[in-house]
Amino acid sequence: MNPLDRLLLVLLLSLVGGIAPSLAETGPPEPGSLATAEVPVAATSLAAPDVAARPPNTVQGEDPVEVAADAALTAREIYQRVLENRFDSSVHELAIISSDRAGNVQNIRMQQLWKRYPEGSESDRKGIISRTIVRYLEPADYRKTGYLVINKRDQPNDQFIYLASMRRVRRINLRNETIAGTDLSIEDLVPRELDDAEYVRVPDDEVDGQSCFVVEASPKPEMESSYTRFWLYIEKEHYVPIRVRYWDRKNVEVKELRSPHASIREIEGIWLPLEARMRHLLEETETRVVIDVLVPNPELPDRYFSQRQLQAMRLRLPADVMERAQKL
Repeated sequence: MNPLDRLLLVLLLSLVGGIAPSLAETGPPEPGSLATAEVPVAATSLAAPDVAARPPNTVQGEDPVEVAADAALTAREIYQRVLENRFDSSVHELAIISSDRAGNVQNIRMQQLWKRYPEGSESDRKGIISRTIVRYLEPADYRKTGYLVINKRDQPNDQFIYLASMRRVRRINLRNETIAGTDLSIEDLVPRELDDAEYVRVPDDEVDGQSCFVVEASPKPEMESSYTRFWLYIEKEHYVPIRVRYWDRKNVEVKELRSPHASIREIEGIWLPLEARMRHLLEETETRVVIDVLVPNPELPDRYFSQRQLQAMRLRLPADVMERAQKL
């Protein structure tokens, strides 16, 4: 054996000898546990419950340089890129179709307004990150019912509901508020912010043939979430989540959301899925959501996100805003 071969053999044996004891000493983590520090993805295959251990980024044909760049991203950085791919404000209407095991179908229509506040704005200085209003348009039994969520920094959100039967606005916790008894909750519709959760990266995976980052997010206690954690499968091309798995407060996986990759559209430089299906894994029910009307980045005065506005049947947007509405 020449000197170069002898040196390579010594290096190889020392590398193997250093890795094996560390795995034997630490062992696999408890199911459902979270890592306490970000580490390279290649070293976290044992830390991910419910996913078959395999090396990440092993899709044939991937550029090695891109693979290395992907592996260097932390979970928080990945989710930050997800949030960068969204409008500054939006108005959209949702068609929601829910079905149960008996085949019974329920059709719902909702209107949602959302606005986030740039750093340094008056609302930002007050600790307000974003505001959301969600209202029923159909069926008639739910018409005029609406929700207002004010997302605040480092403190619980302000959450309000207006019920036409009571003719008044009440402050409530919307954690368990479902949409007309479907598999969707108000929490599922309201956009999440970066500081709402803690993030851990787990091994990359594939969804419907698409290479995806996988991020585990655990909502912070002050968010008063109905979930202890959820896993986001984020396709790598546009940073769009195309699968989300949800665990309830008993640490039971209860729901799964999927968006067909073919439903992703580019609208004014933003990529978003226009369709999603939420399955309740225990109840064996399913709810389909379709965005069919969208106004991207409209000018929305703060008065549109008031308790008084909750009592209006339907927001009368200015003509110049409605001219930009896109039927999808």
